[in-house]
Amino acid sequence: MMSFSRPTEQRATGQKRGGLTGAHVLFSLLGFFAVIVVADATLIYKALTTFGGVDNVNAYRDGVAYNTRIAADTRQTDLGWQDQTEISGDPVRLRVLLKAKDGTPVTNQRIVAKVGRPATNRFDNKIALAEATPGVYEAVLEAADSGTWLVEAQVFSGAEAATPVFQIRRRLWVAP
Repeated sequence: MMSFSRPTEQRATGQKRGGLTGAHVLFSLLGFFAVIVVADATLIYKALTTFGGVDNVNAYRDGVAYNTRIAADTRQTDLGWQDQTEISGDPVRLRVLLKAKDGTPVTNQRIVAKVGRPATNRFDNKIALAEATPGVYEAVLEAADSGTWLVEAQVFSGAEAATPVFQIRRRLWVAP
């Protein structure tokens, strides 16, 4: 009869052939899951420490006042004003050009703008724009590095007016 040798039998040198053992499988699985747990823990830590998740602290109140906001948007649309908003010049300036429906400049308005980066509030700056020429309102920006900036401007019809008649929200790019 023929005899077949098995892979785990000893060779002539006295050493066993290598193979996959239970310990290899156990340590491979433990190593795999350890890498997954470390990666997940790192991502969770980064997510929780970089952004708190609160975009608007008054979300409930803004939701309740939604009809008021719709009415303000309708009034602004009926007003028919057009704006041209830009960041440029040396020194860097925020410039807003306001025109009425018929194309004439909108004068004698008070404009307050909040300028900042879209992803963080670290660089947020609130500034008042002054009328440089009829319908053109300007203000110097202190720190306007290159990149994307978010401008939220409110136009008030008088020095003491509390409710804006026109609102502007633009995403602007400052070239390097």
